[in-house]
Parts: sequence; C-alpha cells; structure tokens
Amino acid sequence: MRDWSLAILGALEPVVRPDVALRGNKAVKDFLGYLETLVARRRAKPGDAAKDVLTRLIQGEENGERLTEKELLHNCIFLLNAGHETTTNLIGNGLVALQDHPAEKKRLIEHPELIKTAVEEMLRFESSNQLGNRMTVEPFELGGIALPAGTPVTLCIGAANRDPAQFSDPENLDVARTPNRHLAFGTGAHQCAGMPLARLEGAIAIARFLARFPGYALDGEPVRGRPGAVSRIFAGAV
Repeated sequence: MRDWSLAILGALEPVVRPDVALRGNKAVKDFLGYLETLVARRRAKPGDAAKDVLTRLIQGEENGERLTEKELLHNCIFLLNAGHETTTNLIGNGLVALQDHPAEKKRLIEHPELIKTAVEEMLRFESSNQLGNRMTVEPFELGGIALPAGTPVTLCIGAANRDPAQFSDPENLDVARTPNRHLAFGTGAHQCAGMPLARLEGAIAIARFLARFPGYALDGEPVRGRPGAVSRIFAGAV
C-alpha cells in the first residue's frame, strides 16, 4: 500500500515524466483491484457502520444517497492515501523543525501543554501538502488575468503559510504561536475531513517521542524522501 501511495502521489506533481505517470496509473489500477475484493467482502458481510468507514461508505447516507462504484473505490484510495501519507510527514517534518530550532524544542519539552499549538505551528511551518489543485467553475479575473470556467489552478499552500501579512516572523518556528490561521488543511467546502484525527495523531506521537527521547539527534543531514513540489517529506534516521 505504501508503494501504491507513493506512486500515485508522485503522479500528481504539476509536471510529470511519462514513466512516473505510467507508474502512478498502474498503482491506481492495482489499488482498485485490491479494493474491489475488499468492498465485495464488506457487501457480503457488513461491519458496524458507526465504526467501520468502508461499511458506512457502502451504505451511504440516511437519506438514501449512495456513491457509485467508481466514486466509492476512488474515495477509498483518497482516504487511505490522505490518511497516512500526510500525517507521517507531519511527524517527521515536526521533529526536524524542532531539531533545527533547539530553543523551541527545549520550550516544548519544558511545557508539554503547548503540544496543540506546536502541532499547528508544525503544520504551518512545514505543511505536508504544499500545493492544492482546483478548477474554476465560472469565469474569474485574478491579478488582471482572465480565468475562464474550467481553468485548472494550482494554489501554493506552503507560500500562504509563510505570508508575512498573516504571520509575524513567518520564517521562524514558534510552538506557542496564536492565532495561527494556516491553510495546511485547506479551507471551505474542500477542507480536510480528517484534520481532527491528524492533529490528534501528531500531538500524541510527537509528545510521546519528546518525552521518551528528549535528547534525540538526527543521524546526518535530513533528506527529502521523494523529490517533488506537492508533498513535503523528510526521510532519514533519528
């Protein structure tokens, strides 16, 4: 599943080589094959819809609205990818950022109650998702440029989260920063559905890691786990 996820995400870059696109499309095909079997099992033997996400997606809304088979399968791919890729990157990015800002690391260790604002700052400072793709639904003009309906637009979340008009001293980490109106989870109708879970997972993982390994250090310079503009990934030993 990890290999599928990386292949799919790699094919979502603004500019993609043919071999990367081919690998991404193959991963989607293989992933769909796996999910078709899983969905068939759930249809035959449903789980508890209050706890089992796949069962709930299959059964649909109480008003009778149902996802088509294609919608169901592709939403499963989206949820599985978004549910682990971005959160693992949040944890890795956060630990690297703290290592690069020893005073803030010390501050957080001495004041563990700051973990919630610290996670928000890590989301702002090193957003796991750096770009967001949207499509205009009606004609629009931005900065003197006319955008007809149906124009693909790439939004730079990473740049917005370093906007000096919104954040004071945006290039530095502040584990107690408030307010912190970052856009790491997007906003509006397309805001990340899993953000409460991501925040909880990030807070638990980072807080417990610091409690157990307060003197951790990186084994060499951190390296980006996968080249690209969409995701912000650090990979390396601690």
